[in-house]
Formats: sequence, structure tokens, C-alpha cells
Amino acid sequence: MGRYTVKRFAHASKPKDLFTGQWQNRPSVLNDSKPCPDDRWNEGFTNAWKLWEEIVPLGYKGSCQRVGAYLHKKRTSPGPATARPPSPRRVSGWIFSRPEALTAPEKLPLKTVRAQCP
Repeated sequence: MGRYTVKRFAHASKPKDLFTGQWQNRPSVLNDSKPCPDDRWNEGFTNAWKLWEEIVPLGYKGSCQRVGAYLHKKRTSPGPATARPPSPRRVSGWIFSRPEALTAPEKLPLKTVRAQCP
């Protein structure tokens, strides 16, 4: 490790400061075709080979491996955090308890459950 690398690590105030250089913010060969892969991904289409076959006629000049790497990145990235649904035991406890015995934080999820599953 060179002394400039050590200084860069020592003077970085946050981890983001360490990610600089020629490879950051570099445009991808998929940039021109990205609306199509992203749209297809949102539709549940995850086959890289088939997706590559679809975007080549649209002008994509990259390899199938690049499309696969792009989809792999989408597969392994954490999705949006969603709350776990209440367990059946908890829901049945809310339903069978007296309405006046439920607390305010219990009434709202019960109302949501009843609205979604009449």
C-alpha cells in the first residue's frame, strides 16, 4: 500500500469518501437499454439470456454476461423493508377479545386485517 493510499484512508471522514477513482460513476453499457431491463425485471422477468435476446435488436451491443451481472446485482440487493404480517394466532386473539380491551396499537392492525379480509 502506498503512502497516499494510507493518507486517503486516514483522512476520510466517511466511507463514501474512499470510493473515488476511475471506476466510480462510470457509465454502463446497459445505460441506453436500462428502461427495458428494469421494466422487465418489475414484471417478474429474471432470465438474463432471454432478456439479452430482447434488447440486442433494440441496439444493445454488450454481452449476455453483462446482462446477467446486472440482474444478479438486482437479485442480491436488499429489497424495500416491509413489515411482517401479523401471525394468525395474534389476529385470532384480536378478533376474539373484547373491543374495549384492545389497545390503540392493536385496533389499527385489526382494522386493516378486517378491511383486507372481510
